[in-house]
Amino acid sequence: MIVENDELFAQVLVVGGGPAGAALALELARDGVDVLVLDSQRFPRFKPCGEFMSPQCVPLLERLGAADALRGAGANEVRGMLLASYGRSARGRFVDIGRARAPVEYGWALRREVFDATLLDQARRAGARVLEGWRVREVLRTPAGRVIGVEARDAQGRSRNVRASWTVGADGLHSRVAGALGVQRETPQLRRIALTTRYRGVAHDGFAQAHFFDEGYFALAPVDAGLVSVNLVLWKSAFERAGLPRDEAFEHWLARTPAVREQLAGAERVDPLRGIGPLARSTTRQTFDGAALVGDACGYVDPVTGEGTYFALQGAALLAPALRDALRDERTDASALDPYLSGRAREIAPRARLCGWLVHALARPSIARGVFSLLASRSGLADLAVSLTGDYAPPRELLRPRVWRAAWRGGAS
Repeated sequence: MIVENDELFAQVLVVGGGPAGAALALELARDGVDVLVLDSQRFPRFKPCGEFMSPQCVPLLERLGAADALRGAGANEVRGMLLASYGRSARGRFVDIGRARAPVEYGWALRREVFDATLLDQARRAGARVLEGWRVREVLRTPAGRVIGVEARDAQGRSRNVRASWTVGADGLHSRVAGALGVQRETPQLRRIALTTRYRGVAHDGFAQAHFFDEGYFALAPVDAGLVSVNLVLWKSAFERAGLPRDEAFEHWLARTPAVREQLAGAERVDPLRGIGPLARSTTRQTFDGAALVGDACGYVDPVTGEGTYFALQGAALLAPALRDALRDERTDASALDPYLSGRAREIAPRARLCGWLVHALARPSIARGVFSLLASRSGLADLAVSLTGDYAPPRELLRPRVWRAAWRGGAS
């Protein structure tokens, strides 16, 4: 990083130090790229999240060299997921699906403040510069429209220009970068809000849980430090109809979900209830002259499956080599990042569609009752449903009849 006339310069500016931004900075810095990360908050910081990572996240973190640090931070192994609705429940494990082999038999659950701070510290150790408490005010562009950096307010409240060959928006669902570039769109079918907290003293068996009902679902994940993360995700319209304050709304739906209420009855809530939403964001583009978007800045991913962290890490893994090549060739045109877009279309888009179909199907009573009856009666189908959210099995494996035959019989294919 160069400082000149009170301006900062870097080859790559990453706005946002969450999983996508930290993973991207770590990979680039490790390869000798001059990378600067700006984040409006200071780490560690709380982040509303399901706090569960799918199994495919583990090899991605191993490749980054961050897995040992996260194990040391207390990452908890989650062996599968309990799916429950309309009086039926099914327990699914992470298993091989067709030709796709599970990289590990578990995902990880870890408090986001621990995960994010640990991963960002790994990026620092690799040589990335990190400036916390810097809030982006606007995106800087040439008269021709190429992004050349940002104007930000530094930790002392001064306005500073930060210029870079490439600027990456990794600043989450309400991305200032995506907003400034005019590519954010509201997606009505995703108009949800989430209420999140944690409990101590909840008995669990190492499985995450998702309890669906007409207006949304509860998601539970056993994280580090003996805590269980509890998320209530609701259609925004249902929350508004109820007209209740946040804590009363949480208790209202808890009372209507006996399986969750009974688990939490003797436990201690250790965090305040926090809310986020509406969660109805998508983007029309992800690359621009001089800029790119990665992670949640590209759009919302439903937290029930744990795929949001995978999309962040996989997106960073796809973007890093495209940026390296663009820097090597001294290119700043959007087409230089076409390999990133191709990778997203291949690795992320099919899984995002499958995740959306699964969540929407389970949220519809007419469909969910039949689905849960099948899942409860055929353990192999529950394994198939859960494993498909593990991000190691391409959705195209569902086209193979032997996969369905094996799932119906109750065994791995």
